[in-house]
Amino acid sequence: MRSLGSSRIGFTLVELLVVIAIIGVLIGLLLPAVQAARESARRTQCSNNLKQLGLALQNYHEARRQLPEGWLCNTADAETGVGWGWGSRILSYVEEESTFKGIDIKTPIASASTNVRTKVISSYLCPSDASAGSPTFNVGDEGGGCDHDAADANPGAEIASRTNYVGMFGTNEIEDEPFAGNGMFYANSRMPFRHVTDGLSKTIMVGERDSRMGGSLWIGMWEGKCEAMIRVVGSGDHPPNGDATDRHFDDLSSRHAGGANVVFADGHVDFIAETIDHAVYQALGTRKGAD
Repeated sequence: MRSLGSSRIGFTLVELLVVIAIIGVLIGLLLPAVQAARESARRTQCSNNLKQLGLALQNYHEARRQLPEGWLCNTADAETGVGWGWGSRILSYVEEESTFKGIDIKTPIASASTNVRTKVISSYLCPSDASAGSPTFNVGDEGGGCDHDAADANPGAEIASRTNYVGMFGTNEIEDEPFAGNGMFYANSRMPFRHVTDGLSKTIMVGERDSRMGGSLWIGMWEGKCEAMIRVVGSGDHPPNGDATDRHFDDLSSRHAGGANVVFADGHVDFIAETIDHAVYQALGTRKGAD
């Protein structure tokens, strides 16, 4: 018989190492699946955000027979003036009535209270872009540090809340024709749906933009800030998340793999693949065909 004194309790070092190795392999197998599931949930939430924005814009149009301005401009220079953007004009339709009441659209954004400018609106933020850091940031100023693809390289003293959703300006250059975008939003646009001859279901209204090249603003075009107009609207020049060497701040973009979410003028949300045909994408970005 085997004596009690010779019985073994616990693991040998080799057995312990084997168990640790097995656990490590299991974690290695499970972690990507967990991360993928989390990203899928974040992408779904982002899609839901855009669905709510599309509904808000449609309700605004129903009440006024036109969409809000891309941004308000009371001068001949689209980069000066009051600047309040489409995101600020629909606040009453996204359950932000109190924030809307704190805005005087006859005065410039710079005159608004800090509480308004820094108001974080969760439905304006894609959860996949949380790695950008705080939802509020120091907005980059114009000047020597103003860079087209690093809009906040010269951060100013003023803080604002970011957004991940910008209006579709179209395919022409925002800086060259700020009052004449061929998409749904531009300076003082006030676009009625009857002018969308491509069909509402084939015209992008709002799309995603992540914060890697700079923060976009729901409040609008803030005079004196770097790339002030581009923080409100986006260009359909390049497909979202396209060639990294040819990507610009004014493009649509996201932290989702393979493309970005958009909401069309009829209110339906879709995911635009980064591999989409360039001509097809440009047609979707305009209200009456690409120029």
